Amino acid sequence: MSLLDMSFIGLLSSAILFFIFGAALVFFRISTNKQWKKINVRRVKNKKKRKKLQRIRKQLEQKKKRQLVWAILCFVLFFVTAGGAGYSRYYQLTNLTAEDAEAVAKTYYLVGEMKKQVTAVDNGASPEKTVKNLRDLSAQLASASVKPASQGMSVEGQKLLNRHLSLTRQLAVNISNQNQEAMADASIREMYLKDIAKVTESEQKVFKHFKVNESALQQKK
Repeated sequence: MSLLDMSFIGLLSSAILFFIFGAALVFFRISTNKQWKKINVRRVKNKKKRKKLQRIRKQLEQKKKRQLVWAILCFVLFFVTAGGAGYSRYYQLTNLTAEDAEAVAKTYYLVGEMKKQVTAVDNGASPEKTVKNLRDLSAQLASASVKPASQGMSVEGQKLLNRHLSLTRQLAVNISNQNQEAMADASIREMYLKDIAKVTESEQKVFKHFKVNESALQQKK
């Protein structure tokens, strides 16, 4: 269970308890007010009994005030914790978890590095060395994209992220299976770049949906 899950459950549970306490205090205040009204209408000639009734009436008045104050406090806390629970859930639905964010960032770096390796062959880089580098990158990419999206986020977010991770795994498998001769073929390299472009397009959709700051990721490269 993530920290956000525990936060949501804790805040929601607190909100329910505060509402119950507040409602109970309102009920008790109504009951106390009825007692106060009964005593308030009573007329007693006996001085001793009259003083006793006045003391009881005063005690009931103080009790009513305390119950009202505590009821208001409970309802205020109810709204605060309910609002906190609502925001916590909204944040969870619309944002990446730490693990998902790490996976997205890692695949972003690896896919970018793959593109550099493929295009480097056009600039004279050794196909043999490039294949070796790409296989290493492919293994890292497959590992980074193996875990599915967190179930805490929205269904739409899960589908979007899972599709992106699936594309990155497919890219990793396709490139890792190629050899030196294939890498030396310009048409095959062009095919790799198209596959990378598909992953990049999917990546941009993930960034837009979850409001990921791509500039911040680029600075960390």
